[in-house]
Amino acid sequence: MSDTHENIQDLTLLRRRFGHRLARLATLWRRDIDHDLRRFNLTDATWRPLYYLRSLPQPVRQTDLARALSVEGPSLVRVLDVLEKQGLVSRDVDPDDRRSKLITLTSSGAAMANHVLQAADKVGSRLLEGVSDGTLRECLGVFDQVWAALQRSREAEDPDPEAGRRVSSESSERAS
Repeated sequence: MSDTHENIQDLTLLRRRFGHRLARLATLWRRDIDHDLRRFNLTDATWRPLYYLRSLPQPVRQTDLARALSVEGPSLVRVLDVLEKQGLVSRDVDPDDRRSKLITLTSSGAAMANHVLQAADKVGSRLLEGVSDGTLRECLGVFDQVWAALQRSREAEDPDPEAGRRVSSESSERAS
């Protein structure tokens, strides 16, 4: 085998390991947050919308929240039904587009979302203990490059005339 072929194989395996580990870490990170929020009777499905709603400028269009959470609209509707019954969110018709709903945290929802942010911060502190600021910044730089590549790929596959209404990467960054 040539050195070039071996280098390509090594790079392919390295990228595969990166993707696998990134996906696995995301799952385990969320599971840790989920564990810490059980005392509030929150599940992954219910704490994540609160997290994003607390981090994004409100009100948030329901479609934008679904995009930020990477879930389908109908799945989010069911979760919002639960959160609304618990008095944590309110849904109102968007005056600019009557087909859309605007989601806002209630005062109880904002308080619960603060618990969610605190739990997420504690998990982050615990899991990143011993990681230097420089290493963390470098890792975030890699994530930014991957994010940009994903955005370019999505735009090339499905040019969306409403792309300006999407939650920007900066908004998503504040929420993640």
